[in-house]
Amino acid sequence: MAHYTTTRRVHLSTDQAFAIAADVAAYKEFLPLLKRSVIRGERHINGAEERFDADLQVALEKLGFHESFTSHVITNSETHTVTATSSDGPLKSLRAVWSIVRAGEGAADVTITIDYVLKNMMLQMMVGSMMGFATQKIMQAFEDRGQAVYGNSL
Repeated sequence: MAHYTTTRRVHLSTDQAFAIAADVAAYKEFLPLLKRSVIRGERHINGAEERFDADLQVALEKLGFHESFTSHVITNSETHTVTATSSDGPLKSLRAVWSIVRAGEGAADVTITIDYVLKNMMLQMMVGSMMGFATQKIMQAFEDRGQAVYGNSL
């Protein structure tokens, strides 16, 4: 199983950072390589926890790669976590977790951890060679989204 994790301190409150991570339907607007992110079916809310499915499409245009899959998402506004799992499409297994922790006044440490196995070993090697770079791009896109949505509101 491939494992990637990275953390970045952002100038957002934990609630603001969580709101960005939990807004899965908006991912297509700011996350690199993601061409589609649609909430499918009902949302189930139980206290601080919300569960739903999301249909996602990843595309690497230069390689002619387009793959779709469904993730089962659990958001928790109390723990400031968003967990997505999948074993659909090209994925044998995927677990992606956003974790947000307060890091002082008006700042949060945002961590993304991605564990995955792809069904196609060749694709696994290709994606693995780019994943470190991709997670850094994801974190930059997250921070840019925070600036676009919240500006200098803190």
